[in-house]
Amino acid sequence: GCKQVISACKEAGLGVVEPFGGYFILVDTSPLGLEFDTSQVEYDIQCVNWLTEHKKLAGIPLSLFFGKNKHISEKYIRLCFAKSEETLRKGGDIIRDIMK
Repeated sequence: GCKQVISACKEAGLGVVEPFGGYFILVDTSPLGLEFDTSQVEYDIQCVNWLTEHKKLAGIPLSLFFGKNKHISEKYIRLCFAKSEETLRKGGDIIRDIMK
């Protein structure tokens, strides 16, 4: 599962922080080139909302874990790989096609 998601992200040109354990990978969404007005809502929150609405790919914003230091994770999201093989395959296809 983890290797599938990492491979799809790398194929799409997205940076990945590979985990040593757990069920999530961190993904740098900067290469997507998305721009949001962050005066009210953090970039990563808007990014996961956009990915869910427009690409049907659900992620988890990291800023929620950083409190007043949320700028550290501004362009990163978490993707879970504790999913069925079918869901991972579909997710991998979405990720690979995301930059097209």
